[in-house]
This record gives sequence, C-alpha cells and structure tokens, in this order.
Amino acid sequence: MSEHARGLRIAVTGATSDFAAAILPRLFDDPEVDTVVGIARRPARIQHPKFTSVRSDIRSPELETLFDGCDAVLHLAFVVEELRDKTETHDINLRGSRNVIDSAYRAGVARVVIASSINAYGADIAPEPLTENTYPTGDPGRYYFYDKAEVEHYAEWWLRRHPEEMAISMLRCTYIVGPDFSNDGIDQFTGPVGAFPDADRASYQFLYQDDMADAFHRAAKTDLVGPYNLGPVDWVGVRELAAMQGQVMFDVPQKAATHVANVAFRLGLTPFSGQWVTPGEPIVDSSALGRATGWAPTLTAHESAAVMILLQGKPLLRRGDALARGIACEAALRPASEAVELSRADVAALQIDHRHLDTGHGSVHVEIHRSSAGSDRSVVLLADTGTHGRYLTTLASDIAAGGVDAVVLDLPGHGLSTGRRGRSSAAQTTAAVDAASRFARVELDTAPITVRSGVRHAADTLIGGIVRRATGWTTMDEPSRSDGLLPDRTRVDGTSSIPFVSTAADALALCATTPGLSAAG
Repeated sequence: MSEHARGLRIAVTGATSDFAAAILPRLFDDPEVDTVVGIARRPARIQHPKFTSVRSDIRSPELETLFDGCDAVLHLAFVVEELRDKTETHDINLRGSRNVIDSAYRAGVARVVIASSINAYGADIAPEPLTENTYPTGDPGRYYFYDKAEVEHYAEWWLRRHPEEMAISMLRCTYIVGPDFSNDGIDQFTGPVGAFPDADRASYQFLYQDDMADAFHRAAKTDLVGPYNLGPVDWVGVRELAAMQGQVMFDVPQKAATHVANVAFRLGLTPFSGQWVTPGEPIVDSSALGRATGWAPTLTAHESAAVMILLQGKPLLRRGDALARGIACEAALRPASEAVELSRADVAALQIDHRHLDTGHGSVHVEIHRSSAGSDRSVVLLADTGTHGRYLTTLASDIAAGGVDAVVLDLPGHGLSTGRRGRSSAAQTTAAVDAASRFARVELDTAPITVRSGVRHAADTLIGGIVRRATGWTTMDEPSRSDGLLPDRTRVDGTSSIPFVSTAADALALCATTPGLSAAG
C-alpha cells in the first residue's frame, strides 16, 4: 500500500530535543501524517493520539525494527551541549548517525532528513553568503563543527553508493530561537555583558523555530537529496544585538578568550569550552531550499532576535526594534497565550490587530479588537502594573462582542512595549495612554474612555519590602507559568487615577455612562 493511501508514518530521533518540541506539533497537525514514532533515550513528555514514544539509543541495532514501515526519518538526535568526554560525544554523533542512515535503508525508509548546521562549514567568516557549493570542512578542534561535517560526509558517501535508493537531505540550520529553545548560547546573547572575537564582524542569522519546523515538515514529504542551507535572508551583528537590549559588548582577542573559556570549563565554571568561542557564524544563502520546496521564512533575523530578547525577560530599548508585524508579535506572545489557554486557532479566530505607537519616550504596543457592530465608542484597556495585554485578550474580545472597540495597551517596559523592563514613569504612562487614546480617536474614529485591568501581586517578603522602600522598585510574585514577558520587578507611576474594571460588563457600563473624547472629525 502506498504511503499516500495509508497516511505517512514518520520516525523522529531526538524526540525530547528542542528541535523536536518545535517540529512534532507540525507533524501532528498534518492530516496526511498518521503516526509519529518518537525515539529518545529519555521518556518523551509530549502526548498525542498520533505519537508513540520509544526509549532507545541511536547506536542501538533495534533502530531497524523501529524504522520498519516508516516513510521518513527525521534525524534530530545529536550532542550539542558540551560533554567532557569527547570520545563519547563523537561516538553518539558519528556512529549513531551512521546507524540511523544504515538502519533506515535496511528498513525500507523512503527518505531521511538530517538536522545539520551551518557550523559544518567551519568557524571562518566569509565575505559573502555561502551557498551549498561550499564544501563543509568542519573543524577538528571543535567537536560540534567537526561532527556535523563528518555526518554530512558519510551521507554524501552513502548517496554515491546507493543512487536513487533512498533520499537523504541535510538541512544546515542557522541559529534557532523561539519559546521551545533554551541553551547557553541564548543566555550569552542576552546577558548583561557580551564578549566576541572580532565583534565588529560577528553576526548571526537567527531563525524562528516555526520556520525551522516548516522546513523539516516539507522535507519529510519531499524527496530532497543533498545539503540545503536553512536560514533567513538577513542577519544581525552582535553589536546591533547588544544595542537592541542595552548589553555592554566587548571585542576580545580570539586566542585569549579561547584560553579563558577552556580553563573555566575545566574548573566547572562555565558549561562550554573554547571550542565554542568564535567570531560569529558564517552567513548563508538559503534560496535553494525555497526553490526545491517553496519554503520561505516568515520572520526576519531581526524579528527573531527581538523575540529571543523579549522571551529572555530582557528589554527592547529602541523604537526601531519593536515588533511591528502581527506574526512577529504573536511569536513573542505564544508562551503568554498558552498561559491563558488561548490556542493558535483561538488567537487566529479573534482577528487581532497589532500596532506600535510612538509616544515621544519610546514605542508602546497595542492589541486592537474591533466590534463587528461598527461602534463609535472604544475602550482603551491598560494592562496594569506587572502584567501585559495578552492577559486581557479575552476581556477585550468580550468588550468587542458587546459592541465597543477595545484597544489593549502595554505599559512602557511591559509586554511588547519598548523601555526598561518593568519601569514606567508618570510621564511615560501618561504619554502611552495619550497615544492609545489618540489612536482610538483618529485611526478607529471612535470616542474612547480609558480603564485598567489585570492583577499581579507584589511578593510579600521582608527583603521585597526593604527593596521597595529603598529604591521604589516592587518585587513581583512569581507567576504560576512564566511567559518571558512578565517583569520580575516593577516601578510604575501614573496609573492610580485610571478606573479599574474586572469584567467586560464593568467596562461597557462605564463606557455607556462616561463621556469619552470626541471621535475624529
């Protein structure tokens, strides 16, 4: 029976990895995929009717049995976080990957998709974006770079000896970021201080996880052969990345930085050695993958970098770095959406519009909910101290359903608004409310009133009280489910005079009895 008649059966190695966390939902949502077999050494926490979890090692001879009946194998298993035992690292990465390819062939699998990396090209920075015509030299002195290249070399050797017998593609990923990705590199990118060799040239092509997952999903259903670069068309320099968030960036000598990192790793002070000290990554051209599959990134590298910064709890300080497009805003808001139990389908059904408004102090984010009734009234709904607009999305939707437009406003330094995280002075708060009211009046042609909603409590601790009295900053309670955008501490002025509402009925009643500002015209 053909794969299309019975539905696809896909095996995924490394099923507990960050990559798999992004890719598996894409496979589950595909009606043409019947079964996903997840293989990992640890038990998978994800559950789905299509998903079968198997505990196994990619070096195991049982892989052939596990691959039996599969149409495709996505090979994601790889040692990325550095181990001290490099012999074990190479054995997992190299012998394990060879076993995946050989076992898939013996099991009659039609295609294998390997998660490779642009690090297979080596650590040298080229003057122009690299295409797949550039040979992947790797780097014997860097385990990850070397192993990625060696896996590709074996796959190419195999393909030459088995022409048209099984499709093997290698997707050379740039730096992946998103809510499912957490690693030492991201921590370094968003720390208070950054240090890079040749910092003026160092740059990265940050790729959002959904775009990566889309590429692997397409590859799983297409007979691609050979290497394909996988990244956005633009890139972000590390000095630009530092400026976006107020990070202090230092240019350090390569040799000295490598030595320090090696010593720190041996002493257990850092999770990585000098093998990861590089002047950025090679920049690549991914147009070949687009021509072969129709793939195209939905977020730019700059947008993905902004999402990474925000989800790490760091601020975007400059107006020009604010996320302007709705798809980028929703990418940053996804963990918050999950926290308030709004699925992607729920959010899409609400037809939310996102805008950033200039306040003179920075840029504030608003989430717009239009009434289908064509209202001449609106409510500017300010997300109160320590929270942000996604926690008011359902309330705003209910207000719009009641016949009144709603404009949900993130305070400066909150949510997707720019500014120092958790900080909004009285002047900044006033300017933000004025900008949202002006938008409602001029752009929506409505008469707005302003209310606030959303509750997040201060931490009731002795230390928190001392800090608040000494500095004016309030330490906030830990949320039950962190979304990356909630500030740990706040210092907000200028909201106390704004009426507070808890329900849509409260807001609609206040709108009916309060004269709003006149609509435009």
